Amino acid sequence: MQSAPAFRTHETAAQPVAGFRHPGDLFEALFQSIQGGEQHVRPPLELTPGSPFLPFIEIGYALRACVEDKSRRDYLLQRLLPHRGAIIGTLPASLLPHGMLPRTAPPPDFRPLEQISDAELRAWLVEDGGLIYGELQRFELENYFDAIATLIRPGGVMVDLGSGLGKVVMSAALAFPFQRCIGVELMGYRHALAVRRLDALLALARQGLAALPAPLTPDTPLQLPFGGEASGRHLLDLASRVAFIEADLFNVDVRGASLVFMYSTCFGPLMGAIGEKLAREMQEGALVSTTTYPLNHPAFKLLCKFPAGTVAWTSVMLYQRTGAYTLQPAEPSVAYEPDPAEWEERVRQQLAALDGKA
Repeated sequence: MQSAPAFRTHETAAQPVAGFRHPGDLFEALFQSIQGGEQHVRPPLELTPGSPFLPFIEIGYALRACVEDKSRRDYLLQRLLPHRGAIIGTLPASLLPHGMLPRTAPPPDFRPLEQISDAELRAWLVEDGGLIYGELQRFELENYFDAIATLIRPGGVMVDLGSGLGKVVMSAALAFPFQRCIGVELMGYRHALAVRRLDALLALARQGLAALPAPLTPDTPLQLPFGGEASGRHLLDLASRVAFIEADLFNVDVRGASLVFMYSTCFGPLMGAIGEKLAREMQEGALVSTTTYPLNHPAFKLLCKFPAGTVAWTSVMLYQRTGAYTLQPAEPSVAYEPDPAEWEERVRQQLAALDGKA
């Protein structure tokens, strides 16, 4: 890989695109149209029969009951303490006022925390962390694209595991000559928002293409925003180059991916299982990008690590799938675990703060 470019350090105000004089104007308008997803409203999960989130809601209700009943908080801390390393933040996000648990009364068959096993509780905490939403800001994503641009070849398939509102997927489809860019998202409302944003992107693309003074033909040479080259098909066929799938990432085969992207900052406890999945499915030479957490599996070679504060606010790693897959497990890794006394003090302070806001 070539030496790293001079990375941007902050977001700059984007100038509105006044007209479509050339394809560069259209690219800029399209990039601007897919910003701001981190500000979206997070609706509560639906407490309905058959919901795949019923087990999550049941355990969340049991934990929240202990938060709301001060006499049960010592028991709550006792149960959470062994699993504190799996919690993103201090208290699990779903137990906070902005969490996604419903506010309706629990069904009579929901169990109290005393009837929920430690294994169930830990799995819930892992899932809770995975439901937290985050995305790279535009300048961070542009830094990332600058960093990987020399490794991207025409064709290939980019897959974003945990694609949220689709920002990375749509940006990658604009920035690089991928044959296809696919987003995989578990949360139905996020998937629906991504599809809606894609529809708006495609409508704007059609409008911009129609307004260009010189019509863009399939064979018109096209300079891409991060240095690559393509033809007019890159924009004319945009609708067929982007797709979103509502699914658990573990149920989607990434065998054909040339680049897998993961904003994995909240995937910490899942990284071992994700590494095994990617090692089984990905072809030799394919790339994987993670944030915050490394991909500790012998089937992947670290190509580059960008420390926090360079490409993005958190560290960004780029790996390449190497060699034949074997069943040799990855070296065990231990997630960071806060000091028990310090963790308990922070939890009690947060609970007291919640009481003050009630």
